[in-house]
Amino acid sequence: MLLVFFFTGVLVLGCGNYQIHLILESSKFLNLDDSGAPLPVVVRIYQLSSKNRFESADFTTLWKNDREVLENDTLDRQEITLNPDSSVVLNLDSKKNPAYLAVMALFRKPQGDTWRQVIPLQASKVRSVRITVHERSTKTVTVE
Repeated sequence: MLLVFFFTGVLVLGCGNYQIHLILESSKFLNLDDSGAPLPVVVRIYQLSSKNRFESADFTTLWKNDREVLENDTLDRQEITLNPDSSVVLNLDSKKNPAYLAVMALFRKPQGDTWRQVIPLQASKVRSVRITVHERSTKTVTVE
């Protein structure tokens, strides 16, 4: 009986409960104002069950109504402020088995569609992601 309990515990702990090491790095030219001075930017980090709504929504809709738009897809949501020429390291608990990690930078003047990134998680069992945040864009640098 004790052996069955032990193996059940190992299976539960081993199924999808891991951390994602997220590194956000910003340039010294981050989120420039009209005079060219760098400003902090708010970054939202989502763990999603589906990426469709996140990818199809425009910047303004997600900025103002992300909770409503992504309500059924959001497993976890965090918001941080990233300063110019800095980095932030987060260890995200993924015990809810997210399919995607999505990042949105709330730039003053977003450029194209580069204000967001979507990283598939389940297929590759991603453990570490590095994203750089530039003047008005984001870029996934490494995924391990």
